[in-house]
Amino acid sequence: MTNILSLFSKSPFEPLYKHRVKVNECVDQLKPLFDALFTGDSEKQELISKRIFDLESEADIIKAEVRIIIPKGVFLPVNREDLMRYLKLQDNLADTMEDISLIVGLKKIKAPTKLADEIMSFIETVLTVCTIGYEATKNLTSLAASGFKGEEVEKVLAMVEKSEKAERESDRVGLALARSLFTFEDEMKPTDLFLWFRIFDLIGDLADDSDNTTSWLRIMLAR
Repeated sequence: MTNILSLFSKSPFEPLYKHRVKVNECVDQLKPLFDALFTGDSEKQELISKRIFDLESEADIIKAEVRIIIPKGVFLPVNREDLMRYLKLQDNLADTMEDISLIVGLKKIKAPTKLADEIMSFIETVLTVCTIGYEATKNLTSLAASGFKGEEVEKVLAMVEKSEKAERESDRVGLALARSLFTFEDEMKPTDLFLWFRIFDLIGDLADDSDNTTSWLRIMLAR
C-alpha cells in the first residue's frame, strides 16, 4: 500500500527535522557562551551572541517553510494542528537561547568563582535533555514512513521516558544551584543576583522546552 506521504510532492517531516538541527546548533552555543563569560573573553562572548541571533533567525526561516508545506486540508499520518504545535514547542528552544544571550550581554555580570563549576554542571544536565529531544526528532521521518506504527513508535516512547527523567534531574540540579547562589547574596550586587536567578530560570527553560517537545510527540503518537 502506498504511503499517504507519497501523494504529495513534499513531506513536512524532513524540514521539521531540519528545523530541529538548526535549533540544536543554537542550543550548542550555550556552553561556549558561558565559557567566554567566565574567562572574561567579552569579544568571544559577543561573537557567540551574534551567532545565536543568526541561528535563531535561520530557524525562523525554516519554521515558515514548514508552515507553507503543511497547508490545511492535506492528509497526514498525524493531525496538522499537532504538527504545528510540535513546531512551536521546538522553536521555543531557539527563542529561549536568544533570551539567555540578551540577558548575559546586558551588563558585565559576575558570578562567584566557586559557583562557576556548579553553573557549568547545571548546563550539562540541561544539554542532556536537549540531546535526547534532538534524537527523538531524528526519528520523525522513519515514524512517518511506518505510518506512526510499530517498532519505531516504541523506540520514540522510550526516548520520551528518558527525557522526562533527565528533565527532573535538571530541575534538581537547578534548585541546588539557586540555593547555592543565595549563600553569596551578601557579597553580590542586587542587580547581579537578580540577573543570575533569571539566567538560571532561562537555562532551566531549555530543558523544559525540549522535554515539552518530546512529550508532545508522545501525544501525537497516542492520537
